[in-house]
This record gives sequence, C-alpha cells and structure tokens, in this order.
Amino acid sequence: MKHKACIAARSIRRHKGGHMKQLTIVLDGIADRPQQKLEGKSPMEAAKTPGLDALCAAGKAGTVRTIPQGLEIGSAVANLSLLGYDPAGTYKGRAVIEAAGAGLAVKQGALYVRCNFVTLEGQSFEQSVMQSYSAHDIETPKARPLTQRLNEEVFGGAAQLIHTDTFRNILVVDGAAREAEQLLFTPAHEMIGNKLAEHLHGCAAMQPYFDMLRKAYDVLSKDNETKANGIWFWGASYAPHFGPPPPGRRVILAETTLMRGIAALLHTDCVSTAEDAGFEQYLKDKTADAIHALEEYDYAYIHIQKLDDLSHELMPKEKAHAIEMIDSFFIQPFFAQIRMPYSAMIVSDHYTFSDSGGHGAEPAPFLLLGHGADGNAGRFTEPCCRETGFDLTAPQLVAIQRGEG
Repeated sequence: MKHKACIAARSIRRHKGGHMKQLTIVLDGIADRPQQKLEGKSPMEAAKTPGLDALCAAGKAGTVRTIPQGLEIGSAVANLSLLGYDPAGTYKGRAVIEAAGAGLAVKQGALYVRCNFVTLEGQSFEQSVMQSYSAHDIETPKARPLTQRLNEEVFGGAAQLIHTDTFRNILVVDGAAREAEQLLFTPAHEMIGNKLAEHLHGCAAMQPYFDMLRKAYDVLSKDNETKANGIWFWGASYAPHFGPPPPGRRVILAETTLMRGIAALLHTDCVSTAEDAGFEQYLKDKTADAIHALEEYDYAYIHIQKLDDLSHELMPKEKAHAIEMIDSFFIQPFFAQIRMPYSAMIVSDHYTFSDSGGHGAEPAPFLLLGHGADGNAGRFTEPCCRETGFDLTAPQLVAIQRGEG
C-alpha cells in the first residue's frame, strides 16, 4: 500500500505546474482475451503488476479505438493513430515503412511488399500449411544467402528482394506503386495452421505474385538446410505523405523495423535500446534511455514489442511473465525516477491473441496520468478498462494527451 500511495501522490503532484513533458508508453499487443492455459484469465489479468495497478488507482482508465473501421488491423495503423496521424489518409501500407526503418531510400512510384521467410508443412505448395510465419526465427546469417538465391532464380528486372533482418525481406518493384491497393495478401502471422490454398485467391494483379511464391517454394525446397522453405508476401505499399509534425522536440524510442520506419518517415528522432543481453537488462536499459529522453525532448513515444511477439508465438504464460517483468523492471523504476512535470499515457496499440496469433481491432485498454482524474477502483486489465465506460477514438485520446481535449 505504501508503494501504491507513493506513485499516486507523485503522479498528481507533478502536474500542478511547470513545463509539462508528454509521454506515451505503448505495450504492443498486451491486450488479450481469456486463455485456457491461464485458467480463463487474460495475460494482463494473470500477471502480478503492482506498479501498473498503482498507476491505475491514480489515473484514468478506459478503452481506445486505434484501428479505424475498414483499415488493416495491426501495429502500423494503430501506432500512427496513437501518434496523432489519420491512418485513413496517410497510411499507404506496411512494407514501405519497414523499408524506411531498414535504412532504404524510399522511392516515389515504387511498390514495396513485405516478404517473410516462412516454414510450410505439406507435400505441395498449394496444400501446405503455414507452420511458422518466421521460419522458426531464422537467423540473419542463414537468411541473407537465401535472399540472394531468390534474386538470382526468382526475381529480376524491376523486382528486387532486399533482406532487412532475420526472417524479414522487402520486395521492391519499380514503377508498380499503383498495384499496392490490389495486392490484398493475408499477413503470414494470421495464417498459422491454415492451408495456403485458402489464401491463394485474388484479382488478376495478384496472380504474378502467387507465381513468385510458388517458384520460391520450388527453389527453397531444394539444397536448403534451414527451415525456411517458402516466402509469403503481405503489406503491399507505396510512399506516404505526412503533414507537418506537432510542435516541440519529439522522439520515438523503439527497436522494431516498423517503428524505426515510422520515425524516419515522420522525420522524428529515434532511439533504439540494445536487446542482446536479455529481456531484463533490455528493460533496465530502456528505463535509462526513456529518462534521458524526457530530459532532452518535449514528447517521448516509448514502444515495447515483446508482448506482441509472444502472442504471435502462442505463448500466453510467457506473455504474462513478460508483463510482470515490464512492471518490475520498467514501469516501477521509470515512474519512480521522473523528476519533472509530466503527462503520461500507457496503452495497448491493439489486441493480440495468444491462442491464435492474430490481431483484434476492438477498443484497447489505456491509462491516463496527470489529467485531473480521480482514479480507478480496479487493476489495469481489459475488463477494468472496459467497465469504466470511458471509450474514446484515437484522435480524442491524443487530444487529451496534448491538453487539447
């Protein structure tokens, strides 16, 4: 109780005056549904999170619609919404964002398509089942030669496959930007356990790309010691146009290619924290980076990816444990160290289901701090946030975060 009261008092006290820093903490895919492996609880409900629960008691909880109706259900749309941009007008697909995040020069008029190395199980391409959307997390040194091989035997001319990292590639097709809106591929992580035949239907523009997938399967099924025996396209896109950024110095703290790409296209500074020393050390280093960012910038957008990855790998118990680690090694020490007035938002960008690996577009839980809230009786969980009845669109939530609503 002492720890809870300490955080609550600090949150309220620091908003009474002075130059207020703004920060958004995105726990990617933390929101989930009840899981059988967790005795009918969601990972948020199953996890012990004294830090988040104390903040919930001091703040204002609710739900936010980050995915406008009809748009792609995923992190690209959701994070653009939470950054204050209208994805209906600015989002032109995912792959071009990841291309920018990988340091590629984005060309006007070019088509960009995300391409995963995948593991397929079956006797033929059409009848195979998507076993792993990441070729069982193939490592970069093993993946890069496969990309080179595909460029030699499958692609060519205006089409080039560019390896970015691990299982991720970007297919760039010069002069084909107009095809992007017709290439409606199902994301690979939403196909786990599905037969490919169920996803090989589409308009005439998609047929040459299906042929590329078949050829790649034929190539990778021979003389290949890795588990990457196929590729899958998704996220077709072209160069977006964003308006001027909001005032003030802004920074995005993130490690994924997608988030680095969003930062690059928004011409926003980006800070990435090393992840190779384990998750606990990463969280400790992320805390230090976030504190430093608040000292240097007016607004910090802090993104943590781990929970979304564990959901895609169908690991609800591990997801609950990771939530506890985030609470212990990031949330609690971070808010204990802030030494300036701040306005904070903690939010799930979308639901990610750890029993199917798919994303959900239902309103996601959020928590506001420093907005004159009287606090909440429950914990920071999906049901508690829904029960407040405080349901907002992303523009409404961002306006409150900026002090405009």
